[in-house]
Amino acid sequence: MMQALQINSTRQMAIVQTEIPVPDDASVLIKVSACGICGTDVHIFQGEALALLPLIPGHEFGGEVIFCGQKVKRFNTGDNVAIDPNIHCGYCSYCREGRINLCINLQAVGVTRQGGFAEYVAVPETQVYKLPPLMDVNQSVFIEPLSCCLHGMDIISVKPGDKVIISGAGAIGLYMLQLAKLAGASSVIVIESIPIRAEIAKKYGADAVLSYTDCQLQDTVMSLQNGGPDVLIECAGKAESLENLFRVATKGSRVLLFGLAAQQAAAHVKMQEFFHKELRLYSSLLNPFTFQRAIDLLHDGIISTGQFVIDELFLGQPEIERVLAGKQEVSTLKSIIKPHQKTTTGVTL
Repeated sequence: MMQALQINSTRQMAIVQTEIPVPDDASVLIKVSACGICGTDVHIFQGEALALLPLIPGHEFGGEVIFCGQKVKRFNTGDNVAIDPNIHCGYCSYCREGRINLCINLQAVGVTRQGGFAEYVAVPETQVYKLPPLMDVNQSVFIEPLSCCLHGMDIISVKPGDKVIISGAGAIGLYMLQLAKLAGASSVIVIESIPIRAEIAKKYGADAVLSYTDCQLQDTVMSLQNGGPDVLIECAGKAESLENLFRVATKGSRVLLFGLAAQQAAAHVKMQEFFHKELRLYSSLLNPFTFQRAIDLLHDGIISTGQFVIDELFLGQPEIERVLAGKQEVSTLKSIIKPHQKTTTGVTL
């Protein structure tokens, strides 16, 4: 038996004792070292995202391979690995066009199948990535969200010399900040009203950190970015955040909708203003073909999480429910569950 956190219905969770999953011939069994709590998990808990309940959530995780199915070729017991949770079918029209993130039969570990808020998870070999020998397995919690950010950056295509605005300095916004700098942006402004997050954004190289409460925001942006931004990236998942980006966008700006909003969230757009500015609006979904790039960027220290304020939790700790309810401390950039902390469950297959 193993311990896991299970969402049974909207805003109803429980710590359960359940059978350790038995991997099929093409899967591996992972002893989970750490699993990040993502905004998607929060939306699932609050009934604002589609998922198959009851569910063990968690899709940002990695750990140690402790059992391999008979057909598994690329991994051995003892390997430290990270998991790409998004499983495409390979045969629908989108998959055949290479647009695997749009797969009509998409499954996801921690969304449509049992995930990483557990001591052990069975995962298809296709979704497993071996970590470099010296990479801390706990870094695996950062790989999946960074891989999604990479896809967003591929879509919005920040070019050397572009002027960029990022709304929100949570973990996602800080990844985007670093990626924009890496792409050669000449100016990156972060819009963030929480002081501790604003300070962290400055440490990661933001050229300025502003607040939407600034009544002179549009004028300040125009002054700092010599005519206005080329690229604006919404990372907060809030309608008002996107509306404010439209407000400071200038003619020809490219806008990326990245943050996951609640199902009912709707932003108001002044259509004629959008028309006359010739704005281009993009969205970004998941992480097609970017997972290995994310591993390499983190391993090589090109993208850093060293300034992140981390909250480490263990299964059964009441603070998990508070985080899933959207009440994470504003100073915390990432909450992480370590399922084997204070537990001693053994494995028998």
